[in-house]
Amino acid sequence: MPAAWITAIGTALPYIESVAKIALPAFKQRKSDKEAVDLQQKQIEELQTAVTHNAEHLRALAQQLQTALGALEQASVQLAAAQRRQRRLSLVALALAGAALALGLAHWLR
Repeated sequence: MPAAWITAIGTALPYIESVAKIALPAFKQRKSDKEAVDLQQKQIEELQTAVTHNAEHLRALAQQLQTALGALEQASVQLAAAQRRQRRLSLVALALAGAALALGLAHWLR
């Protein structure tokens, strides 16, 4: 009886070795799969942190842009008022120049 077992083990030994070579990496992969999952989880957390920081910075930039646009709008209103004032002064100066020309011609023709 023990000889039969030895013969069976001797016959199966080459197959057991090849099965072990294939099966052992699978058990090691579970550990590396766990490490890969841990690494992926860490990367996901880092990405979420980066997205949060980017959102905060984007919000700050949007506020700065809104402030800058408000200042530009106020400056454009002031510039438009200054242009209207200069246009009125130019028209008054043109009218005075026309009146002076008319008076000069009237005085010269007399």
